Amino acid sequence: MSDKLIDSPALLSVKDCSVKLGGSQILAGVTWEVKAGTLHALIGPNGAGKTTMIRCIMGGMPHQGEIRIRFQGDGRIGYVPQLLEFDHTLPITVGDFFSIMLRNKPIFLGKGRKVRKRAVEALKLTESDHLIDRLIGGLSGGELRRVLLSQALIPLPELLVLDEAASNVDEFGARIFEDLLLRLKEEHNLTILMVSHDLSMIRRTADWVTGINRTVTFDGPAQTFCNLKKIDELFIETALVVLNRQEGKTP
Repeated sequence: MSDKLIDSPALLSVKDCSVKLGGSQILAGVTWEVKAGTLHALIGPNGAGKTTMIRCIMGGMPHQGEIRIRFQGDGRIGYVPQLLEFDHTLPITVGDFFSIMLRNKPIFLGKGRKVRKRAVEALKLTESDHLIDRLIGGLSGGELRRVLLSQALIPLPELLVLDEAASNVDEFGARIFEDLLLRLKEEHNLTILMVSHDLSMIRRTADWVTGINRTVTFDGPAQTFCNLKKIDELFIETALVVLNRQEGKTP
């Protein structure tokens, strides 16, 4: 285990978190923490409660238990959701989208050169600045993910939360995504919480892994998790499909 994982304070602490909806127990007594300056992967099968856990952290889901975030700076959280619901027929470009996020004046008053410059700089982080004049509704799933990640990074947050942000991204986009996360962590000491099914990506990028299936089923260093001879079936339902595909194997 690296000294960073041992010595870093917990930026995010979840203690005995439970969620019950419509008589169904979605989360039960979940306890775990995210160390500052690390990339922490949250993994589990579909329906395990990962997105519910993220919504609790973001303040959008009633829950029992305690969730504490110990910010040292301005307390900003960057967030890329699993799904973004919007009207795909709206005539809004990527540049318009950034203008809405970055300024208080109505969009019909114009984007402004400074706002457009900031948008281009953010989009360059994910090598997607060429999309600035494209309609949001016309983007592919992977292109939209890269735009949303760019938006989540301006201004640079203290905690970046990614709910399967690399899904539907092609191999080129996935490599950009991984390289950017590692650079942000190393150069800016950014804390990253990443929900993922992709064991290959976790192997290459994560410091720590927490497994959830309504309750915590694994919590430890990523190296320990990825080196397990038999990964619990609670995790591998979708993860190994991704891993096998990326390594050229047939399921």
